Amino acid sequence: MKSRFLIGVVVSALLLVLLFWKIPLPDVARAFAEASLAGLAITVLIHALVLSLKVVRWNIVLGSVPAPRPRPRWLVFDSLFLGYFGNYALPAKLGEVGRSILYSRRSGTPFSAVFASIVFERFLDALVLVGGFYAVVLGVGLPVPMPGWVDRSLQIAAAITLAGLAALYLFWKHLPQRLEPSRDESRRSRLLTRLGRLASGFRAGLAILETPLIGAHALLWTILIWSIEAVSVWICLQSFGVDIHWSAPVLQMVVTSFAIATPSAPGGLGIHQWATVLVLAPYGVSASDAAASSIVLMLAVVFWVVPLGLHGLWRQGSSRAELEAQYQALS
Repeated sequence: MKSRFLIGVVVSALLLVLLFWKIPLPDVARAFAEASLAGLAITVLIHALVLSLKVVRWNIVLGSVPAPRPRPRWLVFDSLFLGYFGNYALPAKLGEVGRSILYSRRSGTPFSAVFASIVFERFLDALVLVGGFYAVVLGVGLPVPMPGWVDRSLQIAAAITLAGLAALYLFWKHLPQRLEPSRDESRRSRLLTRLGRLASGFRAGLAILETPLIGAHALLWTILIWSIEAVSVWICLQSFGVDIHWSAPVLQMVVTSFAIATPSAPGGLGIHQWATVLVLAPYGVSASDAAASSIVLMLAVVFWVVPLGLHGLWRQGSSRAELEAQYQALS
């Protein structure tokens, strides 16, 4: 965990040094000084809506996962915000692990089942992002040439997404619902029994595949979530006086969403800024405006997830130290 965090910090630090060597800080400060405060405030508020809709979607996905007991009030909300808090403010992007641990502890649902529901969500996000972008490219077209590296990267992302969804389906389809534990007491057999228990729990977390209607419901919410996210990017750019074709916010949203998954400091610091600058450059957006808008879009999420994630952790009777201890036990 520490090594991954250090690698991420080094990557982000190098990217930020290169970014602000290319873009003088006074230019970024000038972009903020000339920005519309009303537009920036609306951007922050829209991100609260987006995060809340993600709570609704995860609740739908979890509705198909068997739970041994009624879950506490606010658990879905608190767990999800804790997850985003972990991804944006903690080392090594352990948010999804912490989100799974908290929900599992408080609901009694196996950790692997909760984690499977999040994996399904992530592939659903990737499917909508890639599918939506190519729907724009093929159906409407772009007013500027798309950079070759963007096209190649998204083709790879599309292939990984389809392969991942197929793997999840095959795993759910062919793995038995319950794996019989071995009566052998050897160390190897105990390990296989534990792995079998984890696999069975993971399969249970994919129960949404048994109910296509619920899956379609989750897909529709995902489309709505990312559509609103694209609107927030457009409003943010407008706040900096950038009047731009509506395909640009879609492209920025798609590319940065995949880019920040790579090793970096919490929140994708550095990577998010560079991806935004490179994607918006063909549209004629200045590097200072692109970098400033990227910073706002990151802070709009941090503004909500840090206080609400910490409050949710407290409300559910847990602490960061406890979550880290349980993460170490899992690994």
